[in-house]
Amino acid sequence: FAALLVTSDDDPYCDCVRSAQMASDWGARQVRVGAAGHVNAASGLGDWPAGQALVEELTARPAAC
Repeated sequence: FAALLVTSDDDPYCDCVRSAQMASDWGARQVRVGAAGHVNAASGLGDWPAGQALVEELTARPAAC
């Protein structure tokens, strides 16, 4: 199945090396969003159009048989 791991360059809970390894281990495409802190509701990103675009991209892919 298609998977994305959205990561931040300055996430205090998961550094860039670890997030890249997790994406590789999971077979996910890593999308780095720069210095955004920990990407969650408390991060202050608000509606975050770029995040919504990633969700739309991921859900628009046809399912593999």
